[in-house]
Amino acid sequence: MVPRVANPRDTEAALNWQLERVGSTAWQDWTLKFQRMAFGYAHDSGWQDSADAVRWLDHHALLHEGTAPRGALVWYQAVDRIRVACAVGSGQVVGPLPAGSVEVATLSDLSSDWVWSDPHFPFAH
Repeated sequence: MVPRVANPRDTEAALNWQLERVGSTAWQDWTLKFQRMAFGYAHDSGWQDSADAVRWLDHHALLHEGTAPRGALVWYQAVDRIRVACAVGSGQVVGPLPAGSVEVATLSDLSSDWVWSDPHFPFAH
């Protein structure tokens, strides 16, 4: 089992941080970095990209199927790559979307292939 530590920002603070950036294009294609920073980590996650993170989370049995709870990281396939966003509830997520800007979107409009995990960044600091 992978030891779990509290993130520097709790779920609501992380969601607020993300919602304050809606409309920004500064995070285009940096979905993992955006989520890491939203939860309060300034330095590298230890994963090369979202696909690397999903492989690690899967290897440690930390991925789940079904409806993601508020604050969960949602890993989805879109535009030929794995991306990550944060669940806000009611089937919606927030994060840098494939179109480029940070937005709130309906997950089923982005992808039909997703899994979720708790916001876990085991190598970040």
